[in-house]
Amino acid sequence: MCHVYAFITILIWSTAYVGTKIVGGSFSSGSIAVMRCLSATVVLLSAAAALRLPAPKKRDLPWFVVSALSGISLYLYCFSRGMTSIGPTTSCVLIALTPVITAVLAFLLFGERLAPLGGLAIGAAFCGVLLMALWEGTMNINIGVFWTALAALLFAVYNLMQRTLSRRGYEPRGITAYSFAIGSVFLLPYLFEAVPQALAAPLWHTVVVALMGVFPSAVAYFLWVKALSLAPKTSYVTNYMFLTPFASLALELAFLRQWPDTGAVLGGILILASLVLFAVAGKAEHETKV
Repeated sequence: MCHVYAFITILIWSTAYVGTKIVGGSFSSGSIAVMRCLSATVVLLSAAAALRLPAPKKRDLPWFVVSALSGISLYLYCFSRGMTSIGPTTSCVLIALTPVITAVLAFLLFGERLAPLGGLAIGAAFCGVLLMALWEGTMNINIGVFWTALAALLFAVYNLMQRTLSRRGYEPRGITAYSFAIGSVFLLPYLFEAVPQALAAPLWHTVVVALMGVFPSAVAYFLWVKALSLAPKTSYVTNYMFLTPFASLALELAFLRQWPDTGAVLGGILILASLVLFAVAGKAEHETKV
């Protein structure tokens, strides 16, 4: 069943890329971020109350603030900002760099060893990002690539915060629920933009944003945690992340009738190849230790 939960999660996550592109003409990046965050917070805090999850301790609040800023507030803003100038598939491929960035940060901050193949994969991924960013010319860098790459970096920091908070005794569901709640506070100023934009936007656009908060931000997370709890090995689930760009491409073609430009396709292929190489390097290192 873990494979079923993981596959469903990937499909739900992929809808966020297309959904953000659809409503981009009606809402600003900040408005999308605050509306998604508030919708997710309602769902997650309701679940936390039903499950009677313990509230954060005062001494751990700074960690939750960093978690909220890196994985929720700033991430959602940068993600939405990036989607204003790049396609869903391009954005999806860039966000897929998050596991690689996480490994680099773990090496720099915690001294975790990086296999030679892993270093090669990181170099290939960097070349892929450059190819996507500079395809139109060295002086014409798509700013959306920058914002999306920054979102991937922020989410990598969030991953490290999750590990820190887990070691302090918090469940993943609680970490996410309280991170979203705190993240909502930081995004509240964008309500001054979101409210008039929601009143002026088509009703179905507002509904799409709210649903992105409920499903890709809240429901998908719970399905992901369920998959991880059932899997014999974490890699059985996390390897499904490689399907995200392809699922996003299918949705982009189906709903937006758009095909990524040549630079996005070539750069995306190089990044995906680097991600596969990175996964192989990690597996080889694990088998060597065993």
